[in-house]
Amino acid sequence: MASKGTNTAIEALRRRHEAERAALKAATDAGAAVRLAQERRAAELARLDEVVADAERGADVALAVLASLMAPDVVAVLTGETPSRVRLGLQRASVDDVKARVGELTDGAPVVRRRGRPRGSGRRVSGVEAAGAARSVGGEGASGALSVAVSPAVSAGAPPSEGR
Repeated sequence: MASKGTNTAIEALRRRHEAERAALKAATDAGAAVRLAQERRAAELARLDEVVADAERGADVALAVLASLMAPDVVAVLTGETPSRVRLGLQRASVDDVKARVGELTDGAPVVRRRGRPRGSGRRVSGVEAAGAARSVGGEGASGALSVAVSPAVSAGAPPSEGR
């Protein structure tokens, strides 16, 4: 009987070793599958990151081209982007790409980007020109002070408003 009991124990031990080997193979195969999936995910993410970067470069150039043709704040409103995104596009876009695209759109006509006030907006006006312009608008008199039409009833004794 001892031999039969030993044989049974040996057979149980073999089954246990086979189960352990099968579980070990399944675990190593599953680990390899996870590593393979992680590598594929990393490669796919790198590919998608490149696609996104290309799209962002295109958007930067498009925003910079539009901003070179009109004011950046207007570009932001028209495109639905934030002004900071338009400025970022202006900074990141390749100058050569922007110039080439603007040249294509304008048939080679040069586009002059102006910063600050438009020409002539800060021009000093002589007193004679200002008086003439004011009379035509009806705002200033010859003395250069604003004239306000006040009815005689109001100017007769009405206290000054507190807003002065």
